[in-house]
Order: sequence, then C-alpha cells, then structure tokens
Amino acid sequence: MIRVAARSFAIVIILPLIAANPLAEAAEPKPPKGFRAIFNGKDLSGWHGLNPHPVSKLTGEKKEAEIAKQRSEFADHWRVENGELVNDGHGPYATTDQEFGDIELLLEYKTVPSADSGIYLRGTPQVQIWDSNQVFDPKRPTRRPHLGSGGLFNNNPSTLGRDPMVKADRPFGQWNQFKIRQIDDRTWVWLNNRLVVDGAVMENYWDRSKPLPATGPIMLQTHGGEIRWRNIFVREIKEQEAERYLATRPLLPNPTDFDVAYGDHPKQVLHFWKAESETPTPLLFFIHGGGWMAGGRMSGLLNMLPEMLDAGISVVSVEYRFIPEATADGVVPPVKGPLHDAARALQFVRSKADQWNIDPQRIAASGGSAGACSSLWLAFHPDMADPTSDDPIARQSTRLLCAAVRGAQTTLDPQQMKTWTPNSRYGGHAFGFKGDADKKLSQFDEFLAERESILPWIAEYSPYALVSADDPPVHLLYNAPPAMGKPAKDPTHTANFGVQLQQHCRSVGVECELVYPGAEDVQHETTSDYLISKLKGK
Repeated sequence: MIRVAARSFAIVIILPLIAANPLAEAAEPKPPKGFRAIFNGKDLSGWHGLNPHPVSKLTGEKKEAEIAKQRSEFADHWRVENGELVNDGHGPYATTDQEFGDIELLLEYKTVPSADSGIYLRGTPQVQIWDSNQVFDPKRPTRRPHLGSGGLFNNNPSTLGRDPMVKADRPFGQWNQFKIRQIDDRTWVWLNNRLVVDGAVMENYWDRSKPLPATGPIMLQTHGGEIRWRNIFVREIKEQEAERYLATRPLLPNPTDFDVAYGDHPKQVLHFWKAESETPTPLLFFIHGGGWMAGGRMSGLLNMLPEMLDAGISVVSVEYRFIPEATADGVVPPVKGPLHDAARALQFVRSKADQWNIDPQRIAASGGSAGACSSLWLAFHPDMADPTSDDPIARQSTRLLCAAVRGAQTTLDPQQMKTWTPNSRYGGHAFGFKGDADKKLSQFDEFLAERESILPWIAEYSPYALVSADDPPVHLLYNAPPAMGKPAKDPTHTANFGVQLQQHCRSVGVECELVYPGAEDVQHETTSDYLISKLKGK
C-alpha cells in the first residue's frame, strides 16, 4: 500500500512539470485564409542572421566575411521557445531567406522595458517598435517613443507616417499584434486593430534619391532587449489587387509646416497645410477626438484633409495635453488642459495669419467626440482675447465663424446626461473623478454624486451651459437616430446630445443644424459640405 501511494504521489507531481515545460513542442501555426506561415514555430528554418547596417559599409571579401560571421552567430542569439521566436536583445536581425514585394504581413510581438526593435520591409528600416513609456527628451526632438509604436521611424522627421497617428501599444507582458500592408512604396500599419500609419511612403533609407526596392527580405530587428515573436504570417498581393487598392487611397500631402509649437509642452504642437491661393484662405481648425485621453492629429482628418485643400481651405490639426498630462501639470480641473490648449492654439494660428496667408475672420472648428466637445466649447465660450496682455498671441481672438462636429458630447453635466440617456457613463474623468472600486462606485456615479460641488466647473466647461445669442452657427452629425430618455447603444456619442443642444440653441436664436439617419430639414449631409459652404460662402 505504501509503495502504491508513493507511485501515485510521484505522478501527481510530474504531470504539471511536463505541462509547464517551456520547451514542449508548440502547436502548428494556423494562418488565416490566404496567408501562410513564414515561421514554423519549431526551429529557425527559413531564416538567417543579418544586420544590414555594418554590411552596407563594407565591400568585397570584408563584406562576405561579415555576412558569414553574422549567419554563424544567428543561433547564438535567436531561439525557438514554446512556438515563439525569441531574441536575447543582441546579435544579427532575423532575416527571411525569401524576398517579398507587395504583401500583407501579420505578426505578434512582446517585449520588455527599454527595448527598441522594428520590422524591416524589403530589407529597409522600418516599422518601429518602442518602449512607449519612455519620456520625451527635448534634446532629441526627432526621437518620440512616447507617441507609440508602428511609425516609419527612419523616414524624414517632418513627414506623415514617421510617427503613428495614435498610440496603440499594450502594456508590457501582453502581446501586441501588427497588420502591415506594403504596396509599392506605400505602407499601412495597424497596431492592435488601430490604424497607426495610413498609406505613407516608406523612404529608401539606403538611398533616399531612389524608391523603395521592388523586393527584399522581412527582417526582425534586435536592439538591446529581449523580444518575442509569434504567428508570423504573410500574404502576397497580386498586381491587380494592388492597383485597385492604390486607386481608392490617394497619398495624403505632408504638412506645409510640421510640428509647429504653440506652447512649451511637447504635446502643444500642430500641423499646418497651406491651400494654394493668391488671396488669404479660410481655415479649418481641427481638434482630434479620443476622450481627451488618446488619439492623434490625423484621427478623423484623413478624408476631410484632401476635401478641404481641394476647396481652397487651409487646414490646421492641433495636438494637446491629454487628461493625465494636464493632471501632471497641476491643471484643475483636468479638462481645462485640453480646452485651454485648443484656445491657445487658435490664438497662435491667428497670429500667423499674414505669414500663412489665412483669413483670420474665416476660421471654423471641427472634430469628433472629445474633439467635437472642444470645438463646441470654443464656439460658445466668450472671447478669451486679452487686449491688454504683453503677449501678442494672448491678444488674439478665440471666436469662430462656425463649428461642424461629429459625435459630440454637448454637455458635461452628469445630471443632464443621465436624464437624456439613462445609461450615460462618460465625462467624470474631465473633472478628475476616478470612481471607488471598494465602494463599488463607478467614475460616472461619483461624477453624478459630486455634481453640486463642481457646478462652477460645469458652467465654465460644458458647451451647453455656454450657449448665448451671439454665438456662431454649428452643425452636428451623429451616426444613429436619437431616443430621448432611453438607454443608447453608444451613450457617449448618442444623437440625444444633439437634439438637446439644437433645442437650446434655437431657444436663444443660434443656428444649429442636426444630422442623423432619418433627420428632417437637413441642408448639409456631411461635415465637409457644411464647412465648405460656410467657409467659402457657397
């Protein structure tokens, strides 16, 4: 009996050890339909080691010797573990034996703090991978890891796509997923299902006077920290598909002036696109959305930008401090940070009217979600110009010709939100509320409970509370019809906000056009139609 019990006890211990063995054979990679695996999850077949940077500086026998040396060192720094391709932070880059042209590439990666990596396409750097927790260093202004991974880091610093449109990195310890589409020299990058590069040209790092090579290997960079890769799948794009894709996605122009600072904080920057005109042009002042917590200057602007420029309207897209950054700066309430940044940026733009050939009397604001709320706040807030200031920018007006917005939160009053849409949950973070998990109190519940204590803030920062008879006209666009007093599928962007603001505007004589599926009396179906009509006087 004792012998049997001991044998049973041994089995109980050994089985978990076997199951936890990281060297146990992993399951076969399962690529999506139309893709094939280029890493088999078992060994380094199909890959070799190559760091092209030192090789590119050599010729003849020295070059061949360096290539041979790197190939021999490949397995010293790269290994396969539990179906993952793992690098120790050193050695040559993992390079495919095969060369590729137009492709769609899927892969996942996981890295560690302070690591720096990337994906070379056609042997050319690179789709960048950062430790996005790094703090911006003003002494190295073109190195911007805090903006996130996925940008084409080796492009000219003053071009679209060099930095990602939004920060989409997941926390350390979690896997990140890339989808990369490379057609001709143009690159689309999705990180964790968010578009971060929209068809930007990948420059030929090796010779910028020439286009990207037609083919080349895929390379996984190693640069100072462990990085793991898995589920590496590729689909080769045929010529007809490539032509169709490019035909519907024109290349966006780079800004005339890139990352122009309107303040001292690294986030207080804007892009300016100058419309061709011999006379001063109207201007679209664009504020991106993202809950004042995320997003980037191209978010929501991709389709509008060419429409505005073609209509002879110059464009500014402004970046601003998010709620956490405003909080870190001691701004109270936190929403004052992004809102006052928008006002300061608008004043700065007006101060550039002569230099940028814009008409300071024809400026319209636009944006989506939080950017829409900011735009309405500018439209309804009394002029913030200080004519007695020693600062010439502060003497500029913050008034607008009009505003046209999408999915706007028109109030920051939690009681109004709850009445209009019972399942409202947005806005508490604007005033610093975080909720209380121990008390099972959500952020919005705390926001609502503390409403009386923040009424002065609501009066100052809620667009609805600021409406007055001398305000400019506004256009509100929503994706679904309203249902007043009922829970909404998307309570943060419900047309209930628009219905209530329109009624309020009309009660004081402010023009307010509301558009949603099934809306009546629609004069302008789209935001762009409205802006062009107002700014061009059509």
